[in-house]
Amino acid sequence: MLSLIYRELRLTRKTLGTCLLVYFLYAILTNLVALSTQIGNLAKYCDAEQLTLMTNLSLMAVTFGYLILLVAVPEALFQVMDGDFKTPWLKYAFASPKSCRELIGAKYLTYLLLTLCAIVLGFIHLFVSFGIAHRPVSGDTILIYLGGALFAMMISAIFIPLACYFQNMAYVNGVITVVMFVGLLGLTVSAMRFFFRNEDAQPLDYCEAVVSKLQHLLSYPAWAVLKNIAPFLAVLVILGSYFLSSQILDRRRLVKGGDVKTAHISHAKGGKL
Repeated sequence: MLSLIYRELRLTRKTLGTCLLVYFLYAILTNLVALSTQIGNLAKYCDAEQLTLMTNLSLMAVTFGYLILLVAVPEALFQVMDGDFKTPWLKYAFASPKSCRELIGAKYLTYLLLTLCAIVLGFIHLFVSFGIAHRPVSGDTILIYLGGALFAMMISAIFIPLACYFQNMAYVNGVITVVMFVGLLGLTVSAMRFFFRNEDAQPLDYCEAVVSKLQHLLSYPAWAVLKNIAPFLAVLVILGSYFLSSQILDRRRLVKGGDVKTAHISHAKGGKL
């Protein structure tokens, strides 16, 4: 199992290395902006309202960078899976003593390890930026960070079985594109409605309205129950995804490249699916 995890880490190192380099530059830039609002040129030449605006923007950018980091981890894993399906790797892997559960388990454990690293980096960036801006980190912010990681892992856990079934990442990327398009469309419609009702509003006003709505949702009693059971639900979804992926890959391990037509021919000849 350790050798399989090492393989996954080796194959993702270039993608994640580039992502980490960009993230560190991004973190330095946001921290410099926050620092400039305290002792730099922004503090000297901007009024109080402008300083508050720049500080809020820099702190919002911290959360945005963290979300991008969470998205980069499963994307790197999907790139490795795409290479596995396009090369004879699976054929050699199944000829080894490794089982389907070990092959899939290595991917899930690697994903968990990389996500934990992303959470640590995100929290370091969060506390440093808020410390520079002399802002306290609220408990709701910490919960949003942890909830974002759980949500990203749950969504990825849904797509991994699909990747194992189709053995072609083009289908999975198509589904992801549709989901992202629907999300962006909903966000666009929400922003258009907000600015239609508030003609003099600024972009930051919309961001503050979204944050206010999120805080209002967090005040509901149902959120307290969901907050307690969410980690257990996430664990159940991820474990279920792992066993489902193992089952699917075991049934389709003789299908070359995930071709469904080939699968039917193999089944007709008595081959395993």
